[in-house]
Amino acid sequence: MAEGTSAPNYRLSRATQQRVYEAGVDPVNTKSGKTARQHLTNAAIATEVSNIATGVKDQIAAKQEDTAARENAWETGFDAMGDRGSWASGELFDQFQDLESGFRDEYLEAVRKGDKKEQARMLKDQAGRSSGLKGWKETMETAKKINDMPGGGWSNAFNGNKESQQIMEALTKLDGKSAVTRFGEQGEMVFDIKLKGPPPKTVTKTRREVDEMVAKGTKPLKLKQDMGENLIKIRKDAEEGNSEWDEDMAYQNVVDSVDEDNVSHYFNENILGKTTFKEDFMSDANPVWKKPIKINSPKLKAKDTNDDGFIDAAEWELVVGDVKTKELIMQEMESQPDIAKHYIADWVVEIQRQNVNKGKAKHKNENVKDYYENLANAEEKVKFKADNGDRLLAAYGAEIE
Repeated sequence: MAEGTSAPNYRLSRATQQRVYEAGVDPVNTKSGKTARQHLTNAAIATEVSNIATGVKDQIAAKQEDTAARENAWETGFDAMGDRGSWASGELFDQFQDLESGFRDEYLEAVRKGDKKEQARMLKDQAGRSSGLKGWKETMETAKKINDMPGGGWSNAFNGNKESQQIMEALTKLDGKSAVTRFGEQGEMVFDIKLKGPPPKTVTKTRREVDEMVAKGTKPLKLKQDMGENLIKIRKDAEEGNSEWDEDMAYQNVVDSVDEDNVSHYFNENILGKTTFKEDFMSDANPVWKKPIKINSPKLKAKDTNDDGFIDAAEWELVVGDVKTKELIMQEMESQPDIAKHYIADWVVEIQRQNVNKGKAKHKNENVKDYYENLANAEEKVKFKADNGDRLLAAYGAEIE
């Protein structure tokens, strides 16, 4: 770290804390060491412990068998965290101590020379390294909370990304081999992680990069809840005759909200209804084509019939029956949030429109029923029924006596 610069900030970023909070996971509270969620969890654990009577030995044996069977599964690392009671392993502390011993020798040399300035700098760097270790601990403990959520807290996109899973496996196991720690050029603590491949390779990850991976990989519970509640509201408003839904405004709101942090959720999670945006778009015989999609995949270049570097509506229609090519096109769309957000917005607006129309239809039917049932006498009802049979049938859903 250059003289005169401040030590790196290793705390979880505000944006990450917000995304983790919105996913239903409390970030680490550095003041108390606990959060409301942790207090509730501890209370639940205490209650559960009071109910345990027999079979402990059998449970331990079963746990050992289960761990052996899943030795190569990425979740094993989280099991190890649970068994250790913390993220850091003995192997990590050994690596950290070895690195610190070298810095200690440099510090003692500065003391011998009487170099006060160098001593102060090295002590500041040491504080930064200690903070860095604490930052990694917070990130990985947050990851464990997400992993341990009922039903699993990882998004479908994360669960489908083998590289992300291998990185998380290495960082949770900390066996001293698959993830080796060192200090980067800026003094931050980084891990060199060996990935199995294919092909095998080594990637270097900073705490901030893993922090972001965890945040983006969290199941989008808050997004799904907000979108669902909004859908319920606009339908209810229409049913009550108070609809203020505006198509253009709805479209722009979605365009403004979709970015690289959440675009994959729309492609891989059932944010609205039972299907994803990707599933609906691929199953639509004639989807609305908003913008051409730039081609980055070599596999798609052969499908570029006019050789302009983009996939357009005409080229999409040529591969309607080719599911693999459509999958590649969807991958390209997902990797280009500025393009994808317009397709997603159109999809969301269409679902909202359907709910508004259903709400308006219900409101209209209720008005018809109310008018019919409040006619003065049977004679007027007979006349109204003769003139408005179809409307009454739609309102009541059955023949009117």
